[in-house]
Amino acid sequence: MNFNLNMLNNNNKKSSNPFGGIIIGIILLIAGTVLLWWNEGNNVRNIQTVKEISEVVIDVDSTKIDENNNGKLICTSGDIQISDESVVDPIFSVGVKTAKLTRVVEMYQWEEEEHDDDNSKSYTYTKKWSSNIIDSSNFHQSGHENNVSMPYSSESFYASEVSLGEFKLSQEQIQGLSTNSDLTLDSNMSLQEGYKVYDKYITNSEDMGNPNIGDIRISYEYNSYTKASILAVQQGNSFTNFVSSVGKTINRVEEGILSSKEIINKLIDENNMIKWGLRLGGTLLIIFGYIAVLSLISKIASFVPILGNIVGALLGLIAFLVGLVHSIIIIAIAWIRFRPVLGISLIVIAVALVFAITKLVKKNK
Repeated sequence: MNFNLNMLNNNNKKSSNPFGGIIIGIILLIAGTVLLWWNEGNNVRNIQTVKEISEVVIDVDSTKIDENNNGKLICTSGDIQISDESVVDPIFSVGVKTAKLTRVVEMYQWEEEEHDDDNSKSYTYTKKWSSNIIDSSNFHQSGHENNVSMPYSSESFYASEVSLGEFKLSQEQIQGLSTNSDLTLDSNMSLQEGYKVYDKYITNSEDMGNPNIGDIRISYEYNSYTKASILAVQQGNSFTNFVSSVGKTINRVEEGILSSKEIINKLIDENNMIKWGLRLGGTLLIIFGYIAVLSLISKIASFVPILGNIVGALLGLIAFLVGLVHSIIIIAIAWIRFRPVLGISLIVIAVALVFAITKLVKKNK
């Protein structure tokens, strides 16, 4: 990744405020710091919640209900049974036997993209299908107007009762089910005037290979689970949320037959993905914050072309290293309260990096 500060000079030239980069940098530094701090606290709560779940969860058979487990966290699995013959979209009369059916409505619209050139900004316009209205009132060029509304909206429909063995899923669990399969439509189905079936879509477009702005396409997704596993608190013959001692809520419905250990491992994997993703995001915000703060120095040096390139590269490297140290310190401080050994280790690493940066600055003075 190139952290040369000269990449910000063009933006600064376009701004009448020479301190604009510093203001943006401070905002990025604050945002990155807050994100890292929250993420570490959230990660600790996730770890504590998983540990708590492991200690109290009970694996039970879904074919019989033990009243002694009321109020306890249980894991159970079995066949999904749906009471309704089919769940139907009342507008288009599309139905399928499922716990959850979702109508996805998209419109063909213009999208504006901004590009930074040497001394000005330019805009390009592309056409795309989008389930959200793209507001074209603020577009910089005319001739790219989008419709302000859609004739239909995306919506989900649910079975009235879904069972897992002798248990019944709560309404919250049914609504939270994933729509993991696309519905194949009957090409001969009866539709409103102006609409037809094309592949998996209901559309009013005359040519789906070359649609017009404002054309609509509608597709359907549904939940196709035949077997499922649940990790939640038993409440009579149904389920409710498990709330950990640190306030985390768990109520999971997973496809397939899984043990409590397997669901817990999935929770651990998800937590790790979120943890490292937000760590990277927060660190990048902080690094680019320092780049923006130092951009004024790079801009001044850029009046001498060769000097500007050297100073820009050096300050970019310093911004990267200082941002890395800043991030490690925030992470370490957040962890000291909960895991002192790890927190202190990170502080030692940060101090070592500070020492290395100091030597680098002195060497290139």
